[in-house]
Amino acid sequence: MPVRASVQPLPEPGHAILRVSELEAAPDGLALSIQRQQGPDSHLADDGWRRTEAWLLPEHVERRRDVLEFHLGPEICDRLAGIATVRVRVKEPDIGVVGTTVVAWPAMLTSGALDPSSKLYDETVRLRRAQPKAAPAPPPEPEPTPEPAPEPPAPPFTPPPPRPELRASRALDPTPEPSSRAGWLIAALVLVALLGGGYHVYTTYFQKHEPAVAAAPAPAPAPVPAASAPGKSVRDIVGEYFATKPTPEAMLAKARDYAKAGEMAAAFLVFRRAAETGNAPAQLELAAFYDPLSTPAKAGFTPDGARAADWYERAALAGSPEAQRKLGLLLAKGGGGLAADPGKAKTWLQQAANQNDADAKKALDSLPK
Repeated sequence: MPVRASVQPLPEPGHAILRVSELEAAPDGLALSIQRQQGPDSHLADDGWRRTEAWLLPEHVERRRDVLEFHLGPEICDRLAGIATVRVRVKEPDIGVVGTTVVAWPAMLTSGALDPSSKLYDETVRLRRAQPKAAPAPPPEPEPTPEPAPEPPAPPFTPPPPRPELRASRALDPTPEPSSRAGWLIAALVLVALLGGGYHVYTTYFQKHEPAVAAAPAPAPAPVPAASAPGKSVRDIVGEYFATKPTPEAMLAKARDYAKAGEMAAAFLVFRRAAETGNAPAQLELAAFYDPLSTPAKAGFTPDGARAADWYERAALAGSPEAQRKLGLLLAKGGGGLAADPGKAKTWLQQAANQNDADAKKALDSLPK
């Protein structure tokens, strides 16, 4: 995705601002990859130049209207001294690379603040210089341990009185007579029979039987929306979907499913990825997020007539009559910072009308002659 970029040196040596335009991305978490042309170690990292690509996280990135400003320090500016042009790539978290360009690097004063002994080997490095640590304070001297108070003298030992000797006496039980055992057995059988009969009478005549009530089925759990899974952000879920490498047609269908479910943030990210591949229906859908004539604005986006016209024009050039009509209507009325252009509006409406677009024919008739 080509973008435009320029570099402005700041009065403080070793500092500059990289300005990137035509990049639709939030400033939070954006990372840079900087590559020079000469030498095998061509990728810039916090510890110097590497053979493999490294991602740099500037301390401060902000958006000013349509321009993203990356504030760069000595870790980048000092190492790029004497280099004419560099290749810059911008990566958005959970989405991937969203912009690539070649920028001319201007001559500027270096700060001389680089520390060659500081090495970092992570793939993504945070461009922040560590502050020197203060010398540790000496440990406090241990307080003298107070001497323990002398224990009182133990009383003189007095032997315990002798315990009386215990002897177990066992009485000899006379052996019961056989007739005594038989009597006990008969009594037990009679008792069991009485208990069983009583239980039968109770359960048959006295206990009330209540009808069994079928347990109500537990309600099924409500399905979790596709872009609102617990513990994951919208960018996490969309990033996992992009990792499956879907086709532009599959991304278009997925984005429309997100939009029907009310997940407009996820729909925007997927529409944008599909539109960047050249898919005309996705470009048409993406333009509607910025169209000042859309009522109400999709997902709360601020109307931006220039961006809406740009995406409409891409789809219109691909032959979409709907995009040609919507671009003509937008140019006819203007809005969202876009000035009206009746001449261009008539041209696009005429192209849509030539494809039998009835609404475009009505709009042509309403234009001033």
